[in-house]
Amino acid sequence: MDYQKVSSLAKRRGFFQPASEPYGGLAGFFDYGPVGVKFREKILRLWKRHYVLGLGCLELDGALVGPEALFKASGHLSEFDDPLVECEECNKNYRADQLVEGGDGMSRKEMGEALKSMCCPSCEGSLSELSAFNLMFATEVGAGRGVKGYLRPETAQSIFQCFPWLYRLNRNKMPLAVSQIGRSYRNEISPRQGLLRMREFTQMEVEHFFLSENEPSIPSHLGGVSLVLVPNEGESLETNIENAVKNDIVGSSLVGTHLAAAQAFLLSVGIPKESLRWRQHRKDEMAHYSQDCWDGEIKTSIGWVEVVGVAHRGDYDLQSHGKSSGVEFRVPVPGTSKTVEKWVLNVGALGKEFKSKAGDIQKIVTDMELVPGMEISLDGGVISLGEEFFKKEITQESEMVYPCVVEPSFGLDRLFYSILETAWKEDGERQWLSLPKMVSPYDVLVAPLMTKDGLAERAKEICNMLLENGIDAFYDESGSIGRRYARADEVGIFFSMTVDHQTLEDGTVTLRERDSKNQSRVPIDDALSKLGR
Repeated sequence: MDYQKVSSLAKRRGFFQPASEPYGGLAGFFDYGPVGVKFREKILRLWKRHYVLGLGCLELDGALVGPEALFKASGHLSEFDDPLVECEECNKNYRADQLVEGGDGMSRKEMGEALKSMCCPSCEGSLSELSAFNLMFATEVGAGRGVKGYLRPETAQSIFQCFPWLYRLNRNKMPLAVSQIGRSYRNEISPRQGLLRMREFTQMEVEHFFLSENEPSIPSHLGGVSLVLVPNEGESLETNIENAVKNDIVGSSLVGTHLAAAQAFLLSVGIPKESLRWRQHRKDEMAHYSQDCWDGEIKTSIGWVEVVGVAHRGDYDLQSHGKSSGVEFRVPVPGTSKTVEKWVLNVGALGKEFKSKAGDIQKIVTDMELVPGMEISLDGGVISLGEEFFKKEITQESEMVYPCVVEPSFGLDRLFYSILETAWKEDGERQWLSLPKMVSPYDVLVAPLMTKDGLAERAKEICNMLLENGIDAFYDESGSIGRRYARADEVGIFFSMTVDHQTLEDGTVTLRERDSKNQSRVPIDDALSKLGR
């Protein structure tokens, strides 16, 4: 199976096709068809079982659009860009790191030097100087001039800006894991290869917050998970995650936990273990927020494809939002509580003396140390606040810190493609998708042997009964039974159920397994039990 065959299968069988096709398409956008929607749903359902239920995550569904201040704080407005070069003759744009051989390992300066001796691949025209192209989609929110906003480039920022709220909902307890599934948007310079580089894509993400002094250890059931690791220094190796952390190949126990958990999930959706590796980012490719990152890559016909990144983001994000917004994003360190006597404003005395200006004074002194006799600037003058405007207060205070976070972030669309390619099987003229039962787009094909003698009516009754019992059945009566089996196999349906004349006599059906083609005669009730996920 290769990229062209996947694309052909996808369009022919209703997995996906380019968006806006009647109008010539729009690069980087795709529509998912009936079978593709079912397949996505099954992947998402299994991901939730592994992460939301397995980790006890809180769930969030964040807004797609955020204000400019949010993305300025996150660093995306200043750091989130790709190297751009333009042909001065045909005006075609290129990502410089894709145009220059070995460009993904070069600095921007090195790329610029390499481009001086190159011409446009399309027309051999001269190329412009290298520039940085920000990948954010900008928009205006509201009427008139509106307020400048951006479509989120990653789901993570929705979680980070909600952290104070989510922390309270978790009863102020750490560690805290939050999951989110949603769309993100990046204005890629030259999207290509279908689902592998998109401008609109779906992420499945967890932000696992913890205190650096109390990092969670690797759970016992994950310690023995074996992975192929490709460190940024040294040779690749296969080892279990407990040894990798113990020998400092992976520098964080929580990163190790999520590497092992992600490996288990990828195997469960059908990715062959021999096609999977974990590559550590080089220092020169690390994102601006990242302290360490490992990419889960799948070997395909077009090379290694990244489908998940496990990043240690440190406290960068919460610290940035805390300082930019003025909202408290820190949490208390357990065991550091102490009794503190301090001065606080006497709001009543302040209001009696300064009337409407009392509120302005409170805002001015928000981040100042409060002591009697302090001076502040107000309305162009300086006033001194005497002891009568203060009172002593005894409180319990703890040391406050910004939590760190480890982030496993999956790209659903890239994973979708990779599963299709790696699950494809051929045996002579027979072709099928060997998908695990848990991610089969439909649970079962229901097919009458023929449409006469009441078989079609009985098959439809059985199909409706299956649907009422939560089994995702697909009905097909068109063509020979062999052709119907072939169509079902091609989209990965795990079971096929045939309704024939014996069904009318004794209530049994023929149940066929996709990969083995083994058939068994079973009562409908037994088939119902076997088809349950």
